[in-house]
Amino acid sequence: MVTTIDLMDYVHELREAFFECAAALGWKEFTKNREVSMLSFRDVFLHLAYVEEQHVTQFCENRPTPWMPEVMRIPQDRYRSLAAVRRRLKEVRAMGDRRFRTWNTPAQLRKPAVWVASKKYPIELTRDSALAQCVTEHLLHLGEVEAMLWQMDVEPPNTFWIMRRVLRGRWPPPASMLRGGRTLPEPAPSPPSPHRRRRAR
Repeated sequence: MVTTIDLMDYVHELREAFFECAAALGWKEFTKNREVSMLSFRDVFLHLAYVEEQHVTQFCENRPTPWMPEVMRIPQDRYRSLAAVRRRLKEVRAMGDRRFRTWNTPAQLRKPAVWVASKKYPIELTRDSALAQCVTEHLLHLGEVEAMLWQMDVEPPNTFWIMRRVLRGRWPPPASMLRGGRTLPEPAPSPPSPHRRRRAR
C-alpha cells in the first residue's frame, strides 16, 4: 500500500532532481521570468519549500495558522544564489523527514489536521489528507518546471513512479521480490512528449 509519506518521499526526490536540472542552466536562466505561476525556476522551488513547511509544521500538527506571506510573495532579499536555494530545499526536506519517520503508520496518518483556505476557513481533516494536498501541490508545480525545461529543449528528469521507486527497490516489495530479483539502473530521462516530437519535425 502506498502512503502519503511514500509520496512525499517521492516528490522530495523529484524536487531535488528537477532543481539540479534547472540549476545547471546557471543563475541567469534560473531567475528569468518565464510567465508561469511563480514566474521563475527559483520562485517555483522556493514556493514549494514554503508550502511544505506550512503543511508539515502547522497544518499536519493541527495548527490552523494563516498562510505565511512568503508562500506567494517569495522573498527577493534572501536565497540569492543557487547554493542558498539548494540549502533551503535541503533544510525543508530534513524538517519533513524527521516527522515522516514517526508519522508513517495508519494511526498517525489518521490524526486530526487542518487546512486553511483563508484566515476564516480552517478545514478539519486528517494528516493524511493534508499531506495529499502537499503532494498534489508539488506535482502541479513540478509539471510547470518540466514544461519550462521542454521549452528550452532541456530533457527533464524521469518522473515515472514505477521506474524510480518500484523497479529500483525503493518502495515495497523489495527488489528481491521482483520478477528475477533484478533492479534497474538510474532512471533515464522521460521520453519526449508527443507534442515535442511533432514540433521537432
